[in-house]
Amino acid sequence: MRIQFRVLGPLTAELDGEPVDLGGRRPRMVLASLIAAQGRVLSTDRLVEQVWNDGPPPTTATLFSYVAALRRALEPDRAARTPARVLVREGTGYAIRVPPETIDAERFTGLVTAGDRQLDRGDPNGALESLSDALALWRGQAYGDFVDAPFTVPEVARLESLRAVAREQRLAAMLAVGEHSTAIGELEALVIDHPLRERGWELLAVALYRAGRQGDALAVLRQARERLAADLGSDPGPGLLRVQAAILNQDESLGQPVGDVAAPRRHTGVALPASRNVSAAHSSFVGRTADLATLSGLLAAHRLTTVTGPGGIGKTRLVLEVCRERADADGPWVVELAGLREPTLVAQTVADTIGIPGHPSPAELATVLAERDMVLVLDNAEHLLPAVAELARTLLGRCPAIRLLVTTRQPLAVAGEAVFEVLPLPSEEAVELLVQRIASVVPGTRSAGVDRTTARQVCRELDGLPLAIELAAAQSRALSLREIAFQLDDRFTLLDTGHGDGHRHSTLENTIGWSYNLLTEAEQCLFRQLSVFDGGFDLDAVRLVGADPRVPQVVPALIGLVRKSLVTSDTETVPRRYRMLESVRLYAATLLRDGELRAAQERHRNWLLGIVETGEQRLPTADGASWLIRLGLERDNIRAAVASALDAGNALCAARICGALAWFWYRTGQIDEGLRWSRRTLAALDDGSPPADADQGEWTLARARLLMAVGGVSYLAGEHAAAIRALRTSADLCQRVGARDAHTTAVIYLASVTAISGDIVSALPLADQAVQLAEEVNRPWALAEALTVRAQLSRACTDLPRARAELARANEIARSCGHRWALMSADWVDSKVSVDLGMPGRARDTLTARLLESDPAADRSSWLATAHSLAGALGRTGRPEVGAVLLGAVASLGTPIGYFPERMDPFDSPGDTAAVRAALDDRAFEAGLARGRQLGWGELVELIGSIAGPARR
Repeated sequence: MRIQFRVLGPLTAELDGEPVDLGGRRPRMVLASLIAAQGRVLSTDRLVEQVWNDGPPPTTATLFSYVAALRRALEPDRAARTPARVLVREGTGYAIRVPPETIDAERFTGLVTAGDRQLDRGDPNGALESLSDALALWRGQAYGDFVDAPFTVPEVARLESLRAVAREQRLAAMLAVGEHSTAIGELEALVIDHPLRERGWELLAVALYRAGRQGDALAVLRQARERLAADLGSDPGPGLLRVQAAILNQDESLGQPVGDVAAPRRHTGVALPASRNVSAAHSSFVGRTADLATLSGLLAAHRLTTVTGPGGIGKTRLVLEVCRERADADGPWVVELAGLREPTLVAQTVADTIGIPGHPSPAELATVLAERDMVLVLDNAEHLLPAVAELARTLLGRCPAIRLLVTTRQPLAVAGEAVFEVLPLPSEEAVELLVQRIASVVPGTRSAGVDRTTARQVCRELDGLPLAIELAAAQSRALSLREIAFQLDDRFTLLDTGHGDGHRHSTLENTIGWSYNLLTEAEQCLFRQLSVFDGGFDLDAVRLVGADPRVPQVVPALIGLVRKSLVTSDTETVPRRYRMLESVRLYAATLLRDGELRAAQERHRNWLLGIVETGEQRLPTADGASWLIRLGLERDNIRAAVASALDAGNALCAARICGALAWFWYRTGQIDEGLRWSRRTLAALDDGSPPADADQGEWTLARARLLMAVGGVSYLAGEHAAAIRALRTSADLCQRVGARDAHTTAVIYLASVTAISGDIVSALPLADQAVQLAEEVNRPWALAEALTVRAQLSRACTDLPRARAELARANEIARSCGHRWALMSADWVDSKVSVDLGMPGRARDTLTARLLESDPAADRSSWLATAHSLAGALGRTGRPEVGAVLLGAVASLGTPIGYFPERMDPFDSPGDTAAVRAALDDRAFEAGLARGRQLGWGELVELIGSIAGPARR
């Protein structure tokens, strides 16, 4: 029987097209909870907590009766005493086990991902069809009959955000096919529904311009600017500014139907890695002309320049302005250290920012960066001085073309260091800053109308500190400038001394405290709660973590904090992310009372747990790449949540977080991070014991999943024996509690690591078991991975026909469920089998197609490994000259990120290189390598694209 679940509206289910009676509200909530869990097992305690959160808990028999009734409704033909296959019991809980395409939310996600790719590749007609089909699945609000249930909040937020993206991309496709007049009405409705999403305003302005309504287009852009300023206290992002400039200049590109009208791009089929990460300025830069020139000169003359000064003096802003004026091919790269607490992770944070996988030591990082010519900025380093100084010495000694810019409150004391002290703003520059910020906060304010005498008094009493001046200006909505000056008379007596950094820091605290006292009670409460975030956060996070009876409406309170400059907003992110300046966050943290702190940290942990568990389920799906990025954004929050869980004695929560991160840590090479937190958490679990009322099965499963994380990162660290022990124990524990899904994953990983360690005899039965388990639990992504592992073993045993069949099946399954990592892995192994069978042409075609369909920015190491294999295939099919160019490009692009073919593919990469070399004389081979070393990512992608045509003839 064919089953369908629909949650994009009120919850419904169908069997063979006929509606299913799901019973009353509570049993429907049970089913909704399990669907929202996206395949995760929910313990009976968790189900009861989610379904009966608004009343007294039921008896266990009540829950069992609801489950039994749902099973009868969903599987009416199931014989008595036979295992259920839809609503299954695993361990101490329940899960829904159905193919993803049977749930409309998953079909919607797949169609949106497909439409986005079609639009990016220059197929707007296909994108329009896919995105229209996706939006047609909606019948109302997601989980509409349970909109107030806390368990639906993260999933509803995900789906609604994706729905907004789908609407935007569909309308972009309409513009691309010339339907701008038709799109205008829908775009007007879109900006009403989502006034803070800038993409809709951009598209509407372009549509109006193309319809010959230039005046209306500019009016729309003014309306967008006013709305962003009023609601978020921020300026338009770069996309809106680009559109406005293009309209004013009557840019010819606006009259052409292009896919991304706000920022035209080359449709190469992949997103190319960035070469710098200096963000656009959020506001005007006032004064410091001489400082800019001096610092630029120091940077040109010295390899290490340290910018010092007290907190709030403007060190970071000055350095970023210098960086924005540079036009380097590589960098500048800005590494933010304010959120880092562990000195041993400084080198890894640099590596993460630049895009180098793994966990390099300072010496290993220097080896990778030895040939790069770039400016590296280490921002907010004062709390990590010894570690930053060590890294600086190492990089300066081994990387002759790297220049370092460091912001801190004191020098590093490293030989050759040039120190530039940032002083308070001169009087007139300070006044100009205050006047400009007041004009931006209070619409209609004219500079000439500001009392300059009072402004000078305010700036003088604030000691010319830019942060303090901006905080004062933020209050001009509520107070006149004279009233602000009057407040300062009582608050900043220490400013008159002008001695030492300590006095200046105290001034900053007083400035923040004064601003805090002017907040409403709700804003004050939210301000304190937000201090538990380490790093950034989005609006959904604020809603969950800031939930407090004293904050009846979270959004207005957050907007108030943004307006008053106590929270900053990043206009370039969607959804928009917020953060508190580090000094502001630390001040807010001192205001949290013990009980308030514990409650806020618990909400923070619960929010983070929901994010990582959702991410775990999404990684092997069509939107896995976006979730890799999302989880990467939360690294600081992950550390804070695990640390607070361990400090609070909640080892179970820490174990659940670490267990959910196993695949993320593995994919992104977070070796030290994963080992550090997973081993600390494992020690806490072993040292303690579950509470008397705890669910023993839930604790056992959490330990098993934690051991999977230990096994994955131990393997990456080269500790194969430790990895095998951890994974074997994990598999045994999962089997003991009946957690079939987790058991399947553990056995897949165990089989893979055992094979890589060289124990083929032991790996074979494990791989067979992994395939069987994946089929039994009906998890397509797991089956694709298991079949790929089994195919590698079949190849090792020279059973090539079997390997070919297993890989064909793995490929088909991975493609159907959107598991792009498994798809690349299967195609990569399949190309090796083709070479073994004497079919290098087939290997060439497979690898070329896979590279052009994949994004090098998502997994650079795997992408380069595939390109290296393609070079070998070209050498074997009469195109060795191009193969040599590929080898040179792979070596050149791989070295800066720590990728070396002989390490990742020790069995086959030497043969691929030899196949190219044997077909060329030494001169031609070296010429090809030299040409390849000149290629960037974009040129390499274009070169592979040129191979595709001949390869298919």
